[in-house]
Amino acid sequence: MKTAVDMNDPRVKRLVLAVALPAVAGLAASAGHHAINAIFLGALGPDMLAGISLVMPLFLLVAAAGQGLGIGLATLLARHLGEGDLKAAASVATTALAATIPLGIFLSILIYLGLPDFVGALGASDNLLAPGLDYGRLLAFGMTLGLLQAICDFIAIAEGNSRFSMIVLIASFALNAVLDPVFIFVFKLGASGAALATIVSSIAALACYAVYFLRRWGTVSVTGGAICWQLLWPIARIGLPAAATSIVTGLGFLVLIREAAVHGGDKGVAATAIAIRLMTLGQLPLFGFCLGAQSVVSHAFGAGDAERLKAVIRFMLAVTIPVALLYSILLFLAAEPIARLFTDSQDVVDEAVAWLRSLFPIFPLAAFQSVLLVMLQSRGRAGLSAVVGLAPQGYLLIPLLLVLPLWMGFAGISAAAVVAAILAAILGGFVGWREWLAILPTGAPGRLSANRHFTPDPRGTP
Repeated sequence: MKTAVDMNDPRVKRLVLAVALPAVAGLAASAGHHAINAIFLGALGPDMLAGISLVMPLFLLVAAAGQGLGIGLATLLARHLGEGDLKAAASVATTALAATIPLGIFLSILIYLGLPDFVGALGASDNLLAPGLDYGRLLAFGMTLGLLQAICDFIAIAEGNSRFSMIVLIASFALNAVLDPVFIFVFKLGASGAALATIVSSIAALACYAVYFLRRWGTVSVTGGAICWQLLWPIARIGLPAAATSIVTGLGFLVLIREAAVHGGDKGVAATAIAIRLMTLGQLPLFGFCLGAQSVVSHAFGAGDAERLKAVIRFMLAVTIPVALLYSILLFLAAEPIARLFTDSQDVVDEAVAWLRSLFPIFPLAAFQSVLLVMLQSRGRAGLSAVVGLAPQGYLLIPLLLVLPLWMGFAGISAAAVVAAILAAILGGFVGWREWLAILPTGAPGRLSANRHFTPDPRGTP
């Protein structure tokens, strides 16, 4: 079952769509699953939804490790494939998989033991503590499975086989969506049922990837690759900006939830939980598009084809920004009926509607930043990638979250997110323009021979 696409296909738009749309479908299924999961839990009351949201920033922090490892291995693997070095590519994939197991076990233990103190430190009411602990402690047991699934997804996407990744993601999330109401309502497990459904779905996904690798349906052979622990440094060096971005995003959400509890109480936490789910629903598909296209960008970088790299970036911008704008308009116009899907509490609905309408400018700006990060990461510009990626959910957002609610109350929380996104876009526009000019100097030929005008930056390339 050789389904990998030809990364040298001269039809750039067709190639980007072939590798990116499956990733879009997979991550859209992920975002849809989280939204559906929240709707089921919201049926048990706003306290259930708010309680589970208390632990989500912690799992975002943990997922950062998997994302950093995955982006690092995917970028390095795609470069080796672009260079035609299948042995090196296989070694990268095998090493990343081997490193994931002890990492996942360590994080599982850390979460399970530290979760009570973490939830208590957020200052939420006792009504929210029980569902948060029930959900978080059980989900901690499946942490290693979730990280392994993520790494397998990155390997498949990086070798151009994102269609298989899409099928596995959609199937696993569909299974999760089916199991959610069974475990939550039929077996009356509540929050624990949602966590158990996630674990079972991860096991099913890993079974699919076991078949994928054993039958060698992809380009890279993980069973024949040599484990080389020295590769963890170049993988980490590439993936660290993305991991740092996710870590800071998790910290930003942690501060956001904390401020929501302080300035909005339990209903503020529930409204914020709804807003976060819908932010994810809008942003994850766009991130999936960029993630799928990243393999094409990295391949062009490895091949030294600057004209092809620019063509991919232009097409990514032309697709993601208009789609993000349409989602913003939909969310603004239909904020109230959408919020009512998650809760029947009028107080929570009112707070959520104000939250959602304030998000209007965020999605197009986030789309631009996602494309910019792909360009920077694929070119090995780790430092600039960190500066740009950490801005909207990190060093710009967190201070604003600590200041604006003091003046504006609960409304200051959503205002902080919007202001941070605008400032980050201004910074990203400056960085992006400089990097765009650096890819191909004015007057240089469009297609380079022997990388004469297009040399990877030695400071950022492993």
